[in-house]
Amino acid sequence: MNHAIFVVKVIEKPVHLIYKECQSMEIKVKFPILRQKNSKNELKLLLWGDYKGDFIKYYKTQDYLIIEGILTSTGYVNEANEVKIIVKKLYPFLLI
Repeated sequence: MNHAIFVVKVIEKPVHLIYKECQSMEIKVKFPILRQKNSKNELKLLLWGDYKGDFIKYYKTQDYLIIEGILTSTGYVNEANEVKIIVKKLYPFLLI
């Protein structure tokens, strides 16, 4: 299964994507702490439906989020593969 739960930090403003009648939003995020020196630190979130409006209304760059979704990858052979997560649930993460 490719189901995953992560804590991430938003590093860029969202990009709106339009394909025919479907609209989605792509957001670049990174993990708060790098575990290994050569590991990937950044990935992209794909938001659909009501999560797009909620993200714009409640979140901004430098916010921490708990995301639950499906992990996808575009390439397996080269090192420049891009990792994306199709978001199923989105929660704020508070640091006190």
